[in-house]
Order: sequence, then structure tokens, then C-alpha cells
Amino acid sequence: MKYCKNCLIPDTRPNGAFNEDGICIPCAYSLNTHQVDFNERLVQLQSLISKYTRNTKKSRWQCIVGVSGGKDSTRQALWVRDKLGLNPLLVSVVYPPEQISQIGANNLSNLINLGFDTYVIGPAPRLSKALVREAFFRFCNWAKATEMALFSSVPRVALEKKIPLILWGENPALQIGDQGAAGSSIWDGNNLMFTNTIGGGNLDWFHDVAKNTSELSMYKFPERASFENGKIQTLFLGPAWPDWTSEYNSRFSLAHGIQYRDKDAFLTGDLLGTRMIDEDWFIVNMLLKYYKFGFSRGTEQANFAIREGLITRSEGIPIAEQYDEACGDEYIDSFCKYIDISLEKFWSVVKQFANQDLFDVSGSRPTKKFKVGYGLLS
Repeated sequence: MKYCKNCLIPDTRPNGAFNEDGICIPCAYSLNTHQVDFNERLVQLQSLISKYTRNTKKSRWQCIVGVSGGKDSTRQALWVRDKLGLNPLLVSVVYPPEQISQIGANNLSNLINLGFDTYVIGPAPRLSKALVREAFFRFCNWAKATEMALFSSVPRVALEKKIPLILWGENPALQIGDQGAAGSSIWDGNNLMFTNTIGGGNLDWFHDVAKNTSELSMYKFPERASFENGKIQTLFLGPAWPDWTSEYNSRFSLAHGIQYRDKDAFLTGDLLGTRMIDEDWFIVNMLLKYYKFGFSRGTEQANFAIREGLITRSEGIPIAEQYDEACGDEYIDSFCKYIDISLEKFWSVVKQFANQDLFDVSGSRPTKKFKVGYGLLS
């Protein structure tokens, strides 16, 4: 188990990579940002956007922005409209009523009240629940289905409404470390479907749940040929954004009306109270991620702070250790009730998928066999 020499990301991260100096891609990117002329980057981005929107001046919308109403999408939508001068159609794929949080509903309403046209789509609740359940048992990652709906619906709406440009925030390959999303340039987002969660858009396992293919239209990512025929391009905004950080986005969006999760961080793992707040079971999914890969939300928050120069690597270790496994029992109980399983069954599945090189699964729940930042204990 090897760690980045600058931050605390381990080599167990799916689609991750270290350079020849033992530095992860996001750290290498952030360490070089002081050499970047972001004004020049903005000009490059505006030139690209102009290329894809030059024929949309008479159209109602010039681009699409996928949103949840949270900190990142609120700032992103306002930046696209107020900084870039575009008129976006916001597309939001909302969770079923049993899953969406009241804060999530309020924050989406807040975004609409900020003056945006918003296209809201909701998956069929019973099928969504069945897919969440199947994804938990099959991958120990219930979000496989819901993430597919989110990332598939945005380009489908773009094709349906003949809107040529899709804008997303950070570039996952550069700023998160998921090399599956790497495109032909720092701006190119047309490989977004190859991130770890979406996994190339494969729906084979979905067919074991759905009665027929027509029920899965919302989850089907368009073929690459559809993008080419419809002349649809996805661009990342993050490379032109010098202050795209969780903390800044939180402060900015809170000033523009979003609500935060007022819960103890030891129960949620969320130090800012603004991460993934449109529903609560992502807290459970972060726990599942931890047992599979040996890192989760605590590590990620420490890494952001390390890359921003707010803390040292050694100061990040206790943050990762305290918050990676944070998940209140109330969230596990409510998730188990939703997919109709017992707590015993939940932990049985978790231990089945836990990385046994990293965790001892002989007890009631997995216990780690490594020290954050150092690796496996002898």
C-alpha cells in the first residue's frame, strides 16, 4: 500500500496514478497551478465556448449545466451565467421521495429562485429502489445506479433539445485523480462516461432488475456516435478556475442561499456540512468506499487542505483517521430499512467486499490493518 508523497491518497484509488516522483495526478496539477496564467486559461475556455455556441444566439439556451443545488453546482451555475455570460438550462436528476433530503429539496428550489430555467427529472421510484438494492449487493456501492442516471440524463437532454454544449465543473482526471475521464485536452469532457462510478455506461446488470429495456432509457448513456452526429461537446470549467475549492465554493454558495447539514462531523464525516447534502445515504456509501479502498471522505478533505497549503501532510493524518470511517448508525439503519435488509445482512455484505489486505473482517465490523500515510502494519 503506497501513498502519494505530497498528500494521503493511496494507490488503491480506482483509475488513480502516481508520476515518476511518487506524486498523485491531482497534487501534481495543484503544485503547478502557481505557474498557470488563469486569465489566459479563461480566454481559451471562452474561445472554445464561442466555437460551440456561435449558432445559439437566437436559441433559448446556449448550454446545459448538470446540478443538484449543492455548493459546487450553485457556484457553477452562477459562474456560467454571470461570468461567462451564457444562458444555461440547468438539468437536475432528483432522488425518489424516500431518498431526497429536505435540505436537498430546499437547495434545488433556491437555485431555481436564483433565476435559472431548470429541467428536473426523477427516476421511477420503485425501479430506482430495486437498482439501489442490486447495486449494494453486487458492488457494495449503491450509487452505481443513481450516478448513471445523473450522468446519462444530462447528455440525453442535450441531444433531445439540440443544445450543443454541456458544462461541468472540475476535471476529474486532473483535479480528483480519476484517469478514466481523461480527454484529448484539459477541457474535453466527452470521456466522462469512463469514470470509475459510471464504468463506461455498461447496463448489463441493470437488465437483471428491470422488466424490459424501455424502463432503462433514463440510465442509458448515449453512444459516442450520438455525440458526434448531434455535435455535442462536454467541457470542464475547472482548469480555468483558480479558486475552485470545497471551502470557497461552500462560502460562496452559502452566501447565495444554500442550506447546510447541521450534524456532528463525527457522524457524517463532513467537516463543512456542505458535501453531498441532497440525500443522506452517501454518508453510508463513503463508509463502504473506505472498507474497499482504505480511504474515504476524511482523507479527501485532508487532501484538499494539503493541496491548498492550509495544513501539512502530517497534520492531515489525524483528519483522515478521525473522519474516514465516520457514519452515524441512524444513516445505516435508514438505508437498511429502505432496501429491506437487516443490519446483520448489511455487515455481512460489507465484510464480503472489504479489502482483506487492508482490513481484518473477523469481528462485527472491519478493522484496519494499516496506518494512514504509511501503509500496512507489520
